[in-house]
Amino acid sequence: MRRQRGIAALEMALILPTLMTLLAVVLYYGRLTHHYEVVQKALQAGTRYLSSAPLMNLKTPALATQESALTQAIVQAELDTLGSGAAIVVACNGVPCVLLNGVAPTEISITVIVDVPNIFPGYVQELLGQRLWISRSVRYVGN
Repeated sequence: MRRQRGIAALEMALILPTLMTLLAVVLYYGRLTHHYEVVQKALQAGTRYLSSAPLMNLKTPALATQESALTQAIVQAELDTLGSGAAIVVACNGVPCVLLNGVAPTEISITVIVDVPNIFPGYVQELLGQRLWISRSVRYVGN
């Protein structure tokens, strides 16, 4: 019987690129999931605050602008752990809260658009940066 020297090293050399590609994909989708969870928690904090804001504040345009800005600040503070810029859109009944003009809102929604960059540039070209659009809507508590 003939001894096979180096066959394990050859097998490892053949299978290693496939394993590294799978590892890169798993790490990248884990990062996507992490970004998604952070944004969901930020949206929960923002909608919880704005849905319980006093009705008088949302009926007055100047105060509605302040409430929207404060809600954006709350969401942005939660998103600071991601380290990337995010676009935050706050809406009441599908329009900016300042445009309600004395009408009580029935629904509060916040949308966050965040980019997730590729952590393996040049390795897996299919995993170029992804853009996540995540939205959360809740009923206004005052109704």
